[in-house]
Amino acid sequence: MRATTTGRASSKRALGKSAAFVFVFVLALIWLVPIIMMLVVSFMPPDQRAPRFGGLLISGVSLDNYVTVFEDAEIVMHFFNSAAITIPSVILVVIISSLAAYALARLQFFARDIWFYLLIMTLMLPIPTLVVPIFQINKSLGLNDNYAGLILPYTALGVPFAIVILRSFFANFPIEIEEAARLDGCTRFGIYWRIMLPVSWPAVAVVIIWQFMTSWNEFILALVTMNSVDVKPLTLVPLVYSGQFMMRPGPMFAILTLITLPVIVVYYLMQRFMVSGLTAGAVRG
Repeated sequence: MRATTTGRASSKRALGKSAAFVFVFVLALIWLVPIIMMLVVSFMPPDQRAPRFGGLLISGVSLDNYVTVFEDAEIVMHFFNSAAITIPSVILVVIISSLAAYALARLQFFARDIWFYLLIMTLMLPIPTLVVPIFQINKSLGLNDNYAGLILPYTALGVPFAIVILRSFFANFPIEIEEAARLDGCTRFGIYWRIMLPVSWPAVAVVIIWQFMTSWNEFILALVTMNSVDVKPLTLVPLVYSGQFMMRPGPMFAILTLITLPVIVVYYLMQRFMVSGLTAGAVRG
């Protein structure tokens, strides 16, 4: 009787796992449909006006759209512009947020928790509401058509989320290790630099992935800040092919595919840290 009950429980667990797998698989397919459509249209032959079956079928495979993109736009220059904006913003966010998160997690100072809650509140501000103020600030500081005009706003917008992730990790780090380091004569900064930062790599990886995706794909601030062609990031290039009636969908989706590739590469290289970093500090002990 007990064996029968155990077998039924095992069967129910197996059925539940199978159902969950099917559900997640279907959701993944639905999520992948726009990406598949983007890839399909990017390889669409130039003589085909539009893909069939909702953008999933084309008459053949052609690289002409990619050739057109590289001939019409200086992709290497725009790629360098995006990298010159994204990489410094990622580095600044990691440095500033890790220092602030360590202070908010370990140091005692006036209104510490209030400052942290104020930072969390800034996450509720959508970027479109900040476009005009940021544009006015950049204009008064002479930062329009300048890399710094995007690096600094991206850094400021990315720091609050990064602090939330890193503070959770630092707050649940064993205090005994810090006390032992202080007994050995290590300073506060030494503890942060030699102990806390190296072991917080999973959380730092989450910050790097998130900030890279956010800065690399951002469009609105780049549109209003960068007017000169030689400083425009890669995300503004699709505007060349998106007219009133989108007459050139092939090249537009080809450049969108090129924009997506670096994000996929960065996520692939650091994906093993993503889950552990997001859950770091969620459970004590």
